[in-house]
Amino acid sequence: MRPLPAGRPRTRRTRPARHPARHPARHTAPRDTAPRAAAALLALAALLPLAAACGGDGDAHYRVPARAVRDGEHALPYREVTDGQIAFAAIGLSSGLTTITGSHADLPSRLGGFARVRMLAENRYATFHKIDLDRQLLVTTRGAYPPDVNAMRVKRQPTDIELGSHDRIEFDLMYDIPKDARITALRLYSDPTDDLGVPLQHDPGAELPLR
Repeated sequence: MRPLPAGRPRTRRTRPARHPARHPARHTAPRDTAPRAAAALLALAALLPLAAACGGDGDAHYRVPARAVRDGEHALPYREVTDGQIAFAAIGLSSGLTTITGSHADLPSRLGGFARVRMLAENRYATFHKIDLDRQLLVTTRGAYPPDVNAMRVKRQPTDIELGSHDRIEFDLMYDIPKDARITALRLYSDPTDDLGVPLQHDPGAELPLR
């Protein structure tokens, strides 16, 4: 081997490092999240009734099941009126009944047709309270009519009721009215009392529309 000239260091040739081939970045299309969002909303909506049943405002009301009306009866919109501290509501009405049937007798109408009103009464007094049902008048275009005594007896309905403090009761009022009389309202009387249970001198009553 021939010696290198003095002052010239020996160098070694190096190859440039190989870099891996660069590939263009892959761009993926964004996934459609709408179906997932819709499914999540549906699941949330299904859980809302369960949440309401477990607590919250739903606990402030009694959960009373609905009941079917009786034959020939139609449900009335719930309207409440008060006389003193007795609340009244009519929840069902039947009219044009030419004959009614009881447990022991049939009774034909004398005036044209029977009307039956399904009633609610609630005592909001702090004591017992008695209501005279014979005073409850059915107002029609032909005048006002008291309950028919015989019809009330045939249908086994009381002529007066006594409610305990904050009790509620359902009952029927039976009327015999002319066939061409159009029912408009009830005029209701509760015999109100003062806080000591003393009957008031004047009972103004309360009118409850039935149409």
